[in-house]
Amino acid sequence: MKIKYLAAALIALAGLGFTQRANAILEMTYNDGSGNSSQYLLGTVLPGQLSPPGQAARDAAMTNQLLGMTPLGSQATVSGSLFSRSFNDFGSLPAAVTTGAVLGTGILDGTTPVTVNLGSGFQYLVVAYDGPNGGVAVFNVAGLTGSVDLYRYAHPDLTTGNLIGSNTAQQGFFRMTSWTLLNPTGVPDGGTTAMLLGAALGALGVARRRLKL
Repeated sequence: MKIKYLAAALIALAGLGFTQRANAILEMTYNDGSGNSSQYLLGTVLPGQLSPPGQAARDAAMTNQLLGMTPLGSQATVSGSLFSRSFNDFGSLPAAVTTGAVLGTGILDGTTPVTVNLGSGFQYLVVAYDGPNGGVAVFNVAGLTGSVDLYRYAHPDLTTGNLIGSNTAQQGFFRMTSWTLLNPTGVPDGGTTAMLLGAALGALGVARRRLKL
């Protein structure tokens, strides 16, 4: 009986290495004044672009525009929108595609964060606030699973490129109109899985010999 519970505990411990979760609401600060960006933020677009047509295609296009910019803080105005690439160094990232995209719409007024379920994982989360008036935040959520919380309203600051979040309606703040999950990532690669499971089973063997089970 002891070995059964020990095995379950070790396998569960190995599973902790597969994914991580964001425990706090995702912030949207491009530059805090010292060249630092919010964790997970790939960049912002102020105001959000409305083309090409279709939510997934539009959000993939904005993500790819950010990906094509020089990393670590560059800004550019494209078709009247200010694109701000965050100061986060994510290394090499894949192009955004619409295959497998999950769309969220119909967000209502309220006073609580908007919760998005990442399921088994996606590369990008694109959050839009009132289209032509508000702004867009693009997050690199690779490695995150489960649910994340987002601000229901945001104020675009065109002087900095920041999106200032709030969960209550205020003057100059715009309600979230959509969110899009791009590039499903699914389960971790087989090599990582095998390594973690092997470590768990190895520890189980040591424990078994010491316990003489």
